[in-house]
Amino acid sequence: MNKIKGTRDSNIFESQIREEIRSLFVAYMNAFNFKAIETPILEPSELYRRSVPESDIVQKEMYDFVDKGKREITLRPEGTAGFIRALVNEKWYATNHLNKYWYWGPMFRYEQPQKGRYRQFNQAGIEFIGEANPFNDAEIIILAAEFLKELNVPYKLKINTLGDNESKQKYQQALKEYFLPYKNELNELNQKRLEKNVLRILDDKEDSQKEFVKNAPKNKDFLNEFSKNYFNKILLLLTDNDIVYEVDDSLVRGLDYYDQTVFEFVLDVDNFAQSTIIGGGRYSKLIQELNGPEMSACGWGFGVDRCLDFLVEQKAKESLNPEEVLVLIGTNQENKLVDFFNISMALSSNFCSTSFINKATKAKKIFEKAKKLNVQFLITNDDYIENEDQIVLKNLATNQKLILDLYDESLINKILDFIEKEMNIEE
Repeated sequence: MNKIKGTRDSNIFESQIREEIRSLFVAYMNAFNFKAIETPILEPSELYRRSVPESDIVQKEMYDFVDKGKREITLRPEGTAGFIRALVNEKWYATNHLNKYWYWGPMFRYEQPQKGRYRQFNQAGIEFIGEANPFNDAEIIILAAEFLKELNVPYKLKINTLGDNESKQKYQQALKEYFLPYKNELNELNQKRLEKNVLRILDDKEDSQKEFVKNAPKNKDFLNEFSKNYFNKILLLLTDNDIVYEVDDSLVRGLDYYDQTVFEFVLDVDNFAQSTIIGGGRYSKLIQELNGPEMSACGWGFGVDRCLDFLVEQKAKESLNPEEVLVLIGTNQENKLVDFFNISMALSSNFCSTSFINKATKAKKIFEKAKKLNVQFLITNDDYIENEDQIVLKNLATNQKLILDLYDESLINKILDFIEKEMNIEE
């Protein structure tokens, strides 16, 4: 008896590499302060019809069936919709100080199997719940970049913005008007998309190669000032953290719920045809559409099997088991937020678990949050420090502290050395 088409049997070597990928993934989740959740493999079919109604997933890729109770059931094809259902059902959004989640598990799509693409596949994902904030978008992108870098997976980061709802609607209308005279030159699927999901024409494998599609209006010409500033802030933060990216005007992502930021990490390897390994973005309406409160979120999905196939070919066998430290980082100065964010990202990339307060916050409030989170170390700028370019690093357990220059080239090393020394003393 043969295995079902599109599934895989993993040998000992492949399973070992998968576990190494997972171990490193979990280490990065801990370092960036994301918490694990789990949702069912079986979900109501209506969940996906509501969340991604015009996507390829719903149109032709879902594994669905009617069970003995006459309920329409689907094997989950992606992770975000199920997470949002759980978020709303279980009221996770009401949990104080918990807004960063991760998950890992099998997904199912009925599509043509090929290298890096299976009908049953493992996918990991993260979701960052909260108001739209460029710091949050930048953080999840930096997290993905550092994770892939540590895995020794070569990639190209492609990024774009769809703009806020106002900008996105203007752009969609402009595309409809532009493509209408070319309707008969579009394939059958894209003729349907012209009415319901015109953005997907831009990344269609067949029609995207046609000159009239390449010459379609660009979304950057329809962005309002808010959307432009939001996107530019993200790009600035990526540059500050040495993340190389390419702005791709045609990037829209395959799921319907995205707005504002969208991005893909593409395997920079010639022999991997299906090469997107991490993809994600921001979604502002999905939680409401699934009967939740008005909340925005951003996140990404990680194709575990695609990464596994690449690493098996490369015979990668190394992994790290970093220790965890939790540091709260915050400032009361609006003009120092970027500097404090960059410190947070650098520490997290060195496996020092951090939590960053992404708004200027009074020193008293920062200290109160540190107590609530039970962190051991705090990085802030105390009111008694006269030089605004200095910060204080405190061990809240011992009250030991260190005054540091914010723009010292060896700042991160000094912070890590202090933390290591303090922890060794306590041991």
